[in-house]
Amino acid sequence: MRIGLYSGSLRPEEGGGYTIEKEIISSISQYKDLTHHEFVLFSWFDMPSLRRIGFEIKNINVSISEKINYKISAQINKLLGGKKYLLNPIQKKILQERIDAIFYLSPWENFFLDIPYFSMVWDLQHRLQPYFPEVSARGEWAKREKFYSANLPQASRIIIGNEAGRNEIHHFYRIPKERIFLIPHPTPAFALENANKKYDLPQGFNPQRPYLFYPAQFWAHKNHVGLLYALYLLKRDFQQEFDLILVGADKGNQSFVMEKSRSLGLASQVHCLGFVSVNHLIALYQNAFALVYITYFGPENLPPLEAFALGCAVIASKVAGAEEQLGEGAILVNPSTPQEIAQAVMALVNNENLKNELVNKGKKIAQERSGKAFAQKFFNMLDEFEPLRNCWGE
Repeated sequence: MRIGLYSGSLRPEEGGGYTIEKEIISSISQYKDLTHHEFVLFSWFDMPSLRRIGFEIKNINVSISEKINYKISAQINKLLGGKKYLLNPIQKKILQERIDAIFYLSPWENFFLDIPYFSMVWDLQHRLQPYFPEVSARGEWAKREKFYSANLPQASRIIIGNEAGRNEIHHFYRIPKERIFLIPHPTPAFALENANKKYDLPQGFNPQRPYLFYPAQFWAHKNHVGLLYALYLLKRDFQQEFDLILVGADKGNQSFVMEKSRSLGLASQVHCLGFVSVNHLIALYQNAFALVYITYFGPENLPPLEAFALGCAVIASKVAGAEEQLGEGAILVNPSTPQEIAQAVMALVNNENLKNELVNKGKKIAQERSGKAFAQKFFNMLDEFEPLRNCWGE
């Protein structure tokens, strides 16, 4: 089959979405010789890094004149009763490539093409935890629900990382489980490839104490405040002072987090470094006492896999899907209980063997979640679908 890959988030500032899409494209490109299927990438961005992927790339930006012509045609069609089925310029560009099916690499990017499509689902947290503003405020809940309700039932195949995610899709949208494929997110290649290399910490950053590391955008669900309370308890109850290193873009909650750190008397211990380069990110993992990833969202998260690959001990939230994704490579804690987070840190302080054991188990898990493993499962899914698609032409 000729498969289209549609990308909508290939910009670093998109955070986790950028990383996931980049890794999927890289994995399919690197191991495309393991399958007879052909691929073409549709992208809004002409990025130099994409030119090395090894298959066709089609830029789907449309001109102003194309947009105007489509709007005029749509208005005329409306006046005539809307009887004609119109394709917008983007749909036309994609269908001209005569693809058999399209894989939407990220959620919320689908648009109907009258051909089979495969959808990637990262999470359904708007259904599970609708109180967080990032999945509910300013019409966000309604937007997500409208999208999933319209797109998931018609998807030929839905890809999710683990059984917890599959159960959620089936529960909320009644999708038959045989159409939901489990393909775990791959460990980001930058972490696997640099596991034995050393890089310098960001210029001007010279930690005077052991530090806990939390790379996460400043969304409310990332639970930075819970980690601050744990840091406070470590100092008050255990006489252990750690620095806390935060990296990631401000999504509206950073000022609240930093004000909370000052009110708890932790201002000198909390360092917000913003957006850092990949080399600096690697160094921050490698020199950290532990990654403390205490988000409220699941069912999968990439930073624990990055930490695994780079030899950093992991403390993570015990959210649905975490045990399946992280196995015995991490200490799992209740993100709502700062005392439990602090106790997990102290367990690593008091037991060097435990820390080493976690690191060794984590490295094994990271290696198993390779790009090759992702690509092979994806190719198997295409092989399984191909006899169905062969039943008709264009």
